[in-house]
Amino acid sequence: MSEQVGSRIRRSPLLWVVVVALGLAAAVRLAGQLVGGGTAWPFVIGIGGVLVILVVIYAGLNATARALVQRVAAQRPDATVVLTVPATSMAETAARLGVDHGVIRPDGSRYSALAILPDRVELWAGKAQEPRWWVARTRGGVTLVQAQIGQVATDALRIAASDTDEQEIVVRAVPLPVWLDVRHKHRQMAMEQLVRDLGQDPARILGSAA
Repeated sequence: MSEQVGSRIRRSPLLWVVVVALGLAAAVRLAGQLVGGGTAWPFVIGIGGVLVILVVIYAGLNATARALVQRVAAQRPDATVVLTVPATSMAETAARLGVDHGVIRPDGSRYSALAILPDRVELWAGKAQEPRWWVARTRGGVTLVQAQIGQVATDALRIAASDTDEQEIVVRAVPLPVWLDVRHKHRQMAMEQLVRDLGQDPARILGSAA
């Protein structure tokens, strides 16, 4: 099962399209029985439906992700911009900081982006023209944690100025194009690159996961 997070579709697009395609195939087969004909072609149509729906879903997700990254890059031309998805706990952090937490949903259904600057890391989400909040970059400010993202517990990076800093950022890196996120290899490569972008050593931060 894919670890793609977000809404039900983004958490498991394959499952979603299979359900839709099975319903389509059943309807087509019923129509075939009513008018007469073979039994194989409804399944061919069902498979075709899976592929078409899957392409449409991932194309939409990828367009949304790239638009976010490009918008942040335009606002922060000197920053390294990385696509991420926020941990479920980030909704509570946003509420505590008085930030519009509607753009950081507990089900992980929206992407976020990090703008990595020499002195700070900014969290961007939604369509705002400024970061939701930011944390100062420090030598020991990046740690690997287990975080809940939607219904999935997964490795994530905690970025904070200190161990007790409540203005933290907890995210998982997402590769582009986003359909690469279905493979563990690409998810891991995205995490390693994010650690490098933060000026840290993946072998030290991610350990055996690197």
